[in-house]
Order: sequence, then structure tokens, then C-alpha cells
Amino acid sequence: MSVDITLERVDDVPAESRICHYDELGEAAKERLPALTDDPGTDVDGTVADGFQDCDLVKFTEYYEVSLH
Repeated sequence: MSVDITLERVDDVPAESRICHYDELGEAAKERLPALTDDPGTDVDGTVADGFQDCDLVKFTEYYEVSLH
């Protein structure tokens, strides 16, 4: 099953956000993250999406807001 994921770079980080750092993500999510920052709206398989479930934002080189649809 594929899931639509959007990563959007943000400058302001709300205090109540659940932030995951790159090294805290599952292996499948880590592997896809660099490509997702270049192509922010794409379909990923469930294994990749699971790696982002507990995150509102991901800290990679910048902060990225995670939206799963």
C-alpha cells in the first residue's frame, strides 16, 4: 500500500511539535528522506511512511514538516 507524503521546509518550529532527528528514523525512512526533500509530494510504501508516523517535523539539514495522506 502506498501513502502520499509531503515534506515542506519550515523556518518556524512550534514548541508543541514532535520532532524526529534524521538518525531517529527507521532505515527505510532514512534512505528515502534526501529524495523526499527534493520531491516534496510523492508516494512511498508503508514501510517508509511508518518511519515518519511519530513526527510532526524532521530535522535533517533543515526542519521539514511531515504530512501523510
